[in-house]
Amino acid sequence: MIVVLIVLLVLVTGLAVAAVLGRFGGGAMDDPVTTTPFEPLPAGALKSADVAEIRFDQTMRGYRMGQVDDVLDRLRTELDERDAEIARLRAERDELTGR
Repeated sequence: MIVVLIVLLVLVTGLAVAAVLGRFGGGAMDDPVTTTPFEPLPAGALKSADVAEIRFDQTMRGYRMGQVDDVLDRLRTELDERDAEIARLRAERDELTGR
């Protein structure tokens, strides 16, 4: 009787370890399912609301790096363009006012 209990204990422990390690169901984890799918930033000039509404898909260790990198690259470009436009307008103003 003790031998049967030990065999059952080993079997249950082995199944639990296999389940935790993902040995059942193909071994690979499925992509996470989110209720708010990723939508890239809209084309054209960005507004504050566009940035506030951005949501990234989550993975085991955080967010999808590719999505975050694309958004940050786009924001950097947009800010650089706005800074250049502000500098151009200030220079034009200074030229017109004689500063």
